Amino acid sequence: MNTDPKLKNILHKAIENHRKNNFQEAKHLYNKVLDIDSSNLDAINNLGIIYHSLGKINEAIEFYKKAIDINPNFADSHHNLKLIYFKIGDLENSLKHHIKFLEIKSTSINTSSNLRDIIPKLAKKLQNQNHVPTFFDNAIVSQMISRDKTNIDFCNIFEKSLNSRDNRFISYLDRIELVDKSYPNNQMFGGLPFLLSQGTHSLIKWKDIPLFKSTFDLTIYLMMLSDIKPDYIIELGSGLGSSAAWMADTCHSLGLKTQIYSFDKIKPNLKHQNVTFIEQDINNLEDFNEIEFLTNINGKKLIIEDAHVNILNVLNFFDKHLHKNDYLIIEDSSGKQKLIKEFMQLKDSKYKVDQYYIDFFGTNITSCVNSIFKCF
Repeated sequence: MNTDPKLKNILHKAIENHRKNNFQEAKHLYNKVLDIDSSNLDAINNLGIIYHSLGKINEAIEFYKKAIDINPNFADSHHNLKLIYFKIGDLENSLKHHIKFLEIKSTSINTSSNLRDIIPKLAKKLQNQNHVPTFFDNAIVSQMISRDKTNIDFCNIFEKSLNSRDNRFISYLDRIELVDKSYPNNQMFGGLPFLLSQGTHSLIKWKDIPLFKSTFDLTIYLMMLSDIKPDYIIELGSGLGSSAAWMADTCHSLGLKTQIYSFDKIKPNLKHQNVTFIEQDINNLEDFNEIEFLTNINGKKLIIEDAHVNILNVLNFFDKHLHKNDYLIIEDSSGKQKLIKEFMQLKDSKYKVDQYYIDFFGTNITSCVNSIFKCF
């Protein structure tokens, strides 16, 4: 690096003029720097930035490339090429330089994740979002470029989330083995953000009725209803009826004609045109055999167990009504894993855990712990 005091003084003045948008004077001074040191990366890169600001795209690209020719690991020019190529629609080159930028900046990162695998996927994700990052994206990038020191391995969380998306369907028995190995103390589910997710000073409400669902589960259900487009939803455990009403209104807003049947020992004092509330003791499954619509139901189904009683018998009873592409959801299932395992040991080939939804906000950040199933 050239330490000539005269060069440093000229470069300082050039940067000052650049910051004040005195582009012509800044260009003149940067070129004077290059007369002294033709390989000064800051001057070359900053000339590229000026030409970029002036809309002279080709000239800007040439200066950024020149800096990289001198030093292939000059991160600033890779970053700037990412931006300019994205702006002109050259997504392939934009992605290439974004990946290189992150690789250069993450050389000193402390993570247990495979950066060679996740950096291209993070860069592609950000490109698909028009480079508008989420809070989580910002946390990953900050860890990669050592901007913020943290004890949380965001890169590893991202890597696990990619596995849940890319290997979406998994048997229940394989899933619990995988989660127990990765999170032996179940530190994801039950953390403070999840505990606060139904509200703190007040409950979440729908049409002025308390809605005992977490913000995470509401979003997961919203995505599922949009993706699955069920013809029927069977809810076991009506509560105050707000959950069924919310699902019915959400389906209606999505243009669906979903019919919802909600069962509980105490029928809620609520009416909704797309919800049939049925007074039924879920402990007495023999009475379910007399419910006519269950024997004639056709179309895609979503069955939700949220009654917390007679669970194993309920799962076995409704198993015969679930067919390919239907979904079974077991809510508040952290304490139901033993019963779910007993059921799945006999039905493991029919039901696969849908990790895409369960891990959307992180491993098991949902009340449906390991228990959103698709029928195969």
